Amino acid sequence: MEMINKLGMVVPDSPRVVRQELFQGTGAVMAEGCSIFMEASNVKDKQIAVFRSEGKDHPRERKTYDIARFDAAWKQFAEWRLS
Repeated sequence: MEMINKLGMVVPDSPRVVRQELFQGTGAVMAEGCSIFMEASNVKDKQIAVFRSEGKDHPRERKTYDIARFDAAWKQFAEWRLS
């Protein structure tokens, strides 16, 4: 499945590239039905949010991770994207 950033540019399916996009690029990567993005948890701190929306009949899901736990956030995003 194709992934894109906030500008609509294609993002390769690579944890390294997605991490770079989150931390140094647009701050968000989207795929069909899910996304992973950086958000401010308070004035000083940021966190990684993973969001899934499968459609009208399914509830939306959201999980947040400390930025040091990118691997866990990537695994959740990859699982939701491929399911």
